[in-house]
Amino acid sequence: MLTAQDFKGVYGIVPTPAKEGADRWDATDTVDLDETARLTEKLIADGCSGLLALGTTGECATLTQSEFEAFSDCFLSTVGKRVPALVGATTLGTHETVQRMQFLRDRGADGTMLGLPMWQPCSEAQAVKFYASISEAFPGMAIMVYANEQAFRFSFPPSFWSAVVDAAPTVTSAKVGTPLSYLERLAASKNRVNFMPIDMMALAFAEQSPENMTAMWATAASMGPQPCVALMDAITAKDLDRAGEIAKDLLWANETFIPDNSFEEFNKYNLQLEKIRFNEAGYCNAGPIRPPYDVVPERYVEDARECGRRWAELVKKYSSDAS
Repeated sequence: MLTAQDFKGVYGIVPTPAKEGADRWDATDTVDLDETARLTEKLIADGCSGLLALGTTGECATLTQSEFEAFSDCFLSTVGKRVPALVGATTLGTHETVQRMQFLRDRGADGTMLGLPMWQPCSEAQAVKFYASISEAFPGMAIMVYANEQAFRFSFPPSFWSAVVDAAPTVTSAKVGTPLSYLERLAASKNRVNFMPIDMMALAFAEQSPENMTAMWATAASMGPQPCVALMDAITAKDLDRAGEIAKDLLWANETFIPDNSFEEFNKYNLQLEKIRFNEAGYCNAGPIRPPYDVVPERYVEDARECGRRWAELVKKYSSDAS
């Protein structure tokens, strides 16, 4: 099983490619499996050390059970254990999550990127018990806590990490966004959890604890992971000056991406804007957005497209740097 120390490099986040017409209410069988396999291969070839699937960007909440199984089977068989692959199994309750986890285990997933059930906010005791239940049920699969405070309406405080590492020993990583309280959470987890930041925050994490910041996650990888790989390589080499220059490039590329510079506003249109910029960058064909999250203000659409165009320029730059 993956331990905290095993997470290294760039973990690319994979969308769930959709066929034409997937944005209709009566669409069925919406997953583009050919594009799923092609993108998975390309991300591995272009330097991703691991892959994450079926979170927000993967439209986990809008897939039917048969679509979940079709995508997961294709994705995991394509990865073929070449890199760690963690697949989301977040649902509205423990029983359905267990059902999905059984399918993922049988198909060879290394673990799961798992958020809290979303119908009502969990108390800390409920959150700890939820992860403890999944850990008990699947002792050989690593759990990456999907620690999105806005989405799951839970703050994931240090006291949670202190409790969950004892109650759920397979919790060995977390997908996080902000460097605030990073050192406090590390201490609370007794260094048993690898708190993996988004690419944009990786340098801020590395500056606080260079020995513990060994991996990052990147939705942007589905526009081409090369800039993220370059950043992680610089951080790993302890070349923070170069890392700073690359981070400036990432900031430039993402300058237009967050609507009105408001993460509260961004959270209303998260997966829509991600798929729009993916399609514009041209690295993959993420396809249309599944309902009901396919509505987005037009002024945000063009800003997301601009982000995709800028990222495509960075892919060319850092691909040539590597050659």
